[in-house]
Amino acid sequence: MKKAIILIGVLLIPILFIVLNNKDRGKIAADNFIFLDKLSDYGLFQGKMADLIPNDRAVSYELASALFTDYADKKRFIFLPKGTHLVASDDGLPVFPDGTIISKTFYYPQQANVQEPKSILLETRLLINKDGQWNAATYQWNSSQDEAFLLTDSASVPVSFLDNEGVKRQTNYIIPSRTDCIACHRQGNHMLPIGPKIKNLNRIVVHKTDTLQQLAYWQDKGIIDMSPLKQFSSLPNYDDNNQSIEKRARAYLEVNCAHCHNPIGTAYMTMLDLRFESPINETGIWLKQAKIIGRMSVLGEMHMPQKGTTILHAEGIALVRDYLHKLK
Repeated sequence: MKKAIILIGVLLIPILFIVLNNKDRGKIAADNFIFLDKLSDYGLFQGKMADLIPNDRAVSYELASALFTDYADKKRFIFLPKGTHLVASDDGLPVFPDGTIISKTFYYPQQANVQEPKSILLETRLLINKDGQWNAATYQWNSSQDEAFLLTDSASVPVSFLDNEGVKRQTNYIIPSRTDCIACHRQGNHMLPIGPKIKNLNRIVVHKTDTLQQLAYWQDKGIIDMSPLKQFSSLPNYDDNNQSIEKRARAYLEVNCAHCHNPIGTAYMTMLDLRFESPINETGIWLKQAKIIGRMSVLGEMHMPQKGTTILHAEGIALVRDYLHKLK
């Protein structure tokens, strides 16, 4: 009898853990942080809103490997409170000062008519760091492209655009809700940024007419305080054919999947750890090759990633498929 009770207790532990974890998720989702109604209310951009000319607190940044979102382009800024800077000590996220705002605007270049706006702005996502807590919201741009308004739920926007191969595409672009943002940005009991990790910022960029190392430039400008650059890793660009297929595919899985598929992400129960730095024998990739490529290759409820895409990423699927084929 005692052995049976012990066995039942052991079996209930993972169930209890999942229940408590889901309870915490609800608590985060119910966070009462108050966002402003309009994007312009934050004063992040100067002049004509659609030009996305940032104020003097902004730091423009580029990533070595970026999240795929239906072939949309993105413009990224970190807005730091005056007199503050980032602090980096490892390959992960830097320490962001309280009051930091990270903005990411999604758009498609306008190809049809030179008299129309250069870009079609769809959404701007904000992450705001206040009192040590990150809060996320999305703002949808209006048809006149002069303002973006806070969304309380997800939204669907019909769009047409040219993909990387110049092929005309059409889709109902989905702007995520706050709950959708939480699903991806949740790590343990906290929300965190995903893209701007030091290893993903440690890359060469073109600034005006100069080619610069992004982090070195930031350090010279007092934007970041960090240890010597040689202590930091660099995430490969998954589009760079000069890199090995293994590095490219692992970088792709890192930026598109690992925010959920890691030991403290929302998909921890799948036993997949898709972080770039995780040794292959600890990732679960060997055992779940068919499931990984299968779910990347279908649309609908079974599609991965679950959020942010309505179109299959042909190039990404081919890259991961080739990598998995080499593992066999």
